[in-house]
Parts: sequence; structure tokens; C-alpha cells
Amino acid sequence: MENIEELPFGSTSLKKEVLDILKEDGFSKMSPVQAKTIPLMIKNHNVLALAPTGTGKTLSYVLPIVNDLVNNGHVQAVIISPTVALLDQVKTVFEEFTSKLGFPSDAIKAVYSNNDFNRAKPVVLLITPSLYTASLSHYPINELKRVIIDEGDMVVFDGFKEALEALKKPRDAKKISFFSASLNVQDIKRVKSSFLINDVVDVRSTITNKTVKHHIVNIRSLEKGEALDLFLSEHKPFKAIAFVSKKDDLFALADSLKKIGRHALLVHGGMDKRDIKNAIDRFRKDEEGLLLASDYVSRGLDIPDVECIISIDLPSDTQYYFHRAGRAGRFSAPGDSFIFYNEDDSDSVKAVYNIARRGTSLDSYILSQGHLKKNKGPYEFRNLGKKDRAESEKLQKQIRHAVNENKSKKVKPNYKKKVAKAVDLVKLKHRKKIVLTNIAKSGGNAKDYHEDKRRTTKLKK
Repeated sequence: MENIEELPFGSTSLKKEVLDILKEDGFSKMSPVQAKTIPLMIKNHNVLALAPTGTGKTLSYVLPIVNDLVNNGHVQAVIISPTVALLDQVKTVFEEFTSKLGFPSDAIKAVYSNNDFNRAKPVVLLITPSLYTASLSHYPINELKRVIIDEGDMVVFDGFKEALEALKKPRDAKKISFFSASLNVQDIKRVKSSFLINDVVDVRSTITNKTVKHHIVNIRSLEKGEALDLFLSEHKPFKAIAFVSKKDDLFALADSLKKIGRHALLVHGGMDKRDIKNAIDRFRKDEEGLLLASDYVSRGLDIPDVECIISIDLPSDTQYYFHRAGRAGRFSAPGDSFIFYNEDDSDSVKAVYNIARRGTSLDSYILSQGHLKKNKGPYEFRNLGKKDRAESEKLQKQIRHAVNENKSKKVKPNYKKKVAKAVDLVKLKHRKKIVLTNIAKSGGNAKDYHEDKRRTTKLKK
């Protein structure tokens, strides 16, 4: 069987000058997705390429495009990416080749907003989906040969209908290829049908590179800002990205760190595009060691020396966790992804369980004041769901008992109201017990719980 990981770039029909640049930059052998995709794209096939994060998908389409670029001032390739951070990153990859092949500095044009349209004559246009339609009236595309949809699941399934309709007209004038780390069987069929793609390259076994190790950290009653500060002091990563699911929680975490004297850069999708670019550039250039980010940053961003990813909480869509983790372990380098959780919080444990049931091996740590302790062996979800089921069954038993106590062979006035009140009282007592238990677990005082005395008394009558 062919070992595609050992295939050299020279085994393709790439031009000598392109191969020389690869050699000069230290690239000799292709990754699996590159070995399968590049030959197809050189033959002008439409390709759907699926590969884990950090395995070289960008170079898989950059090389075939660069290989047949002509310096004629006409757009020959369009790259559509969901974020400006990705556009900037892909632009850098292209320029590594075009600058050495004698193309002018404006040959690769990235459009971040409507203000970026100008009189430049690019041969490759990099653009977000929302600006694709507008670009058609600014740049000559009569020689457009290829369109690449990068991080395609975000582009196709996140509401960019207008751009996608524009792509389909006319489809026979250009080749459309689609790159992603995550698509299910139904979505693959949909993409193939929408873009007339016959060739599917799927080298996935997981979304995240296998070199990334996954860990969970029980922060117990610690505040998240305090927990992150303690974790970084103990683990001491050279460069780390901490992800937070909600924007308000992201701001709260940044404020918390600032109060205890730890500085971090901040990036989220609601920021000005230039500010996003500047923050990521600063982080990339080693000026800062910690980036606080929303899931805007979880897709495609390539910073090779990020060794540590921290999920302060978990996203509702489990897929996004694996994209987060994929910011470490780029190009087969080792990396670590840590998940903060509270073992006493059933919702937190269930979120971690959703990660584990995807086949992810998790080892566990306990974080407390002064130390980070690793537990022996993988984390086990011994009683997941049993406690919840037991509590539910207990409540139902108490409700049945309350109903039976109020039953009578003779139908008395207000019978239904009395039964309803009895059931309501049982539920109130049950809820009070849960609240008091949670207060105790969090280190609080049960006296802080204030029940409505009037309501309880009224129910008893």
C-alpha cells in the first residue's frame, strides 16, 4: 500500500521554480492531504478535501494555484475564508511564493472591508463570504480559474447564501474546491451537489491532529480568572490560547486577570477587523504569551509555537472544542488541550463527557491553591447520570405519596386544588434541598438561602 506520508513534493508535476522554493523553505515531504489533493488540483479537478487541523490544507491549494499563475493583472483565483485572521494568514503563505517568483507586491490582495477595494490588479483575491459579491464589480474575473472555499463548513452553513448563489453562476467557468476539517456524511453530499464536486479526499480519523493530548482540570470552587492565573503559574506554557464561549464571560475573564496583574491579548469576532489583525500579529511575534479568544479564533489560525490550549468552558457545539484543540499540535508538533471544569457541577461534567464519548482519551488534574496535581490513570465517569436519575425517581415517589394522601373516596370541594398544592409543596421542598446542597458545596452559608415563608405557609394550609 502506498505510504502517502513519504511522498516527496518532487513526485508531483509542480514546476521546478516552485519546488526550489519549497526546498529552500525546508519542505520536502507531503502530508497525506497534500499528497492526495495536489495532483488532482493540478489536473484542474474540483476537490472536496477533509483533513484534521494543522495538517497542511492551506498549502494543498496554494501550490496548484501558484503553479499556473500568470502575471497579467487579472484575478485567476479567489480564496473565500470566514475570518480576516485566516485571510491574513493565507496571504502570507501565498506571498512566500509570489515574491520569489517575481510577482509585484500587490499581486495577492486581501479584502477585509469595503474600504479595501482599490485600483490594484491582483492575480489572487482573498476575501470573506460577505464581500465576495461586491468584489465582482471591482476586479476583472473573466480569467478566473479557481475558487477555494476554506474552512468551508463555516462558509456554507453559516448564512452566506448570497455569496454561494453568486459562486454557482456560472460554475462551468471556474473550478470550485472545498476544504474543511469537519463535515458529516449528509453535508458531504450537499457540498458535492452544490459545487459539482466529484473528487473527495478524506484523510480524517479525528478533527484534531493526533499529536494533541487532551486533559481536564478540576478547578473546584476557584473563580475562573484565579484558576487560569494559577494554572499558568504552575504549567508555565511558552504561549497559550484560552477560549471562552460567551463574549460577556470573555470580558469578565480579561478584567479578572487584569486585577491580579496578568496581561493578555483579547480577540473576538465583534472587534474591528484591523484590531483583530494587530492583536494576532502581536501574539504571533512573541510579544505576548497569552491570548484570550472567542471561537472566532478556533478555525484555521496557524501559530506554530502555540503549545497549550485552555477551554475555560466548553462550547455548546462539541465540534468547536476540537477546532480549539487544533490550534496546538500544528504540523505534527506536540500540543496540549486543557478543559477547566467543576466536578461538583453536573452540567460541567456532562459537557466533558460529551468530549470523552467522541473517543477522546482524557487524563485529569486537580487545581488548588499552590499546586496542579495530576491524577493517576484516565478520568472515569463512574456515576454520570445515576445521581440525577435517583433524584428524579425520589421526587416522583414523593409526588405520588402526596397525591395518595389527599385522595378520598368521596369527591370533596376543592379536591383538585388540594392535590395540586400538595404536589407544589413537595416540589418546593425538593428544590430547597438542591439549593442548600449546592450552597454547601460551593463553600457558602446555608443561611444565605431565603425561601418565601408566606408561600410555604400558604401551601401547608
